Amino acid sequence: MKQRQDNPSFFETAPRTILPEGAVVAGKLSFDVPVKIDSRFKGEVKANGLLVIGPNGQVHAKISAGELRIEGNLVGNVRVEGWIEILPGGRFQGKIEAGKLKIHSGGVFEGQGYVSCAQPSSS
Repeated sequence: MKQRQDNPSFFETAPRTILPEGAVVAGKLSFDVPVKIDSRFKGEVKANGLLVIGPNGQVHAKISAGELRIEGNLVGNVRVEGWIEILPGGRFQGKIEAGKLKIHSGGVFEGQGYVSCAQPSSS
């Protein structure tokens, strides 16, 4: 797959559904494009950009991503450079480390979290 580093709005594009509803997959996955998992998955995921756990997603995984949006169920350890967003109906259980965390009303977070707060540089 061609990397799209030349497009600064790359991570704002709609994710590609890579694992559709009804699929059951286990293993290691790595992506350089925005991706949506809307199926059952167990294993490890490395996403350099946006990773979406869709509303039908049932994911048990160790995840490393640029950004993460949870609409379904995610259990595991997560490290995200940017933001994690848990939407209404989204559920997370485990440990997270992220730059930013937003939990919408109706979203569930159970576990431990570390959110880094970058200090503005003094010039």
